[in-house]
Amino acid sequence: SAARRFGFRRRYNEHPVDSLQDPDVAVAGAGLAFLDLAGLPTAEQQDALLVSLQSRLGHDRAKAEEAMILGRWLVAECGGPDAALKRFSRRLVKMKGAAALQPLMEVVKDVAASGRDGALTLRQKEALEEISRAFRLG
Repeated sequence: SAARRFGFRRRYNEHPVDSLQDPDVAVAGAGLAFLDLAGLPTAEQQDALLVSLQSRLGHDRAKAEEAMILGRWLVAECGGPDAALKRFSRRLVKMKGAAALQPLMEVVKDVAASGRDGALTLRQKEALEEISRAFRLG
């Protein structure tokens, strides 16, 4: 039911991430993927992502939770966090262009701050480079 509330409809012969119409779901999925790149996320890290989605995207708790549920499913459909982050980044560029970068980076920054010791893993650093390439920043 979370998918219906975000207007998500899977299209035939198209990857589910490419069917997204709501950039907030892509940001939530990217946040989850970024979190997963550091290893198994703790409950505190997942709560930090939830709070970030609420404050950065202006959602209430229920809508942020639904975005995370749909985002989690989409990460699994991508086959893992590395591929998911690439797909979400490219989809955000197609949906909103450069305007999508700020909310995405705010959520990623919040996720990184909630991590173990606040330090990024090698995979997370590589993910930031991938986001940069998707948005043609570097």
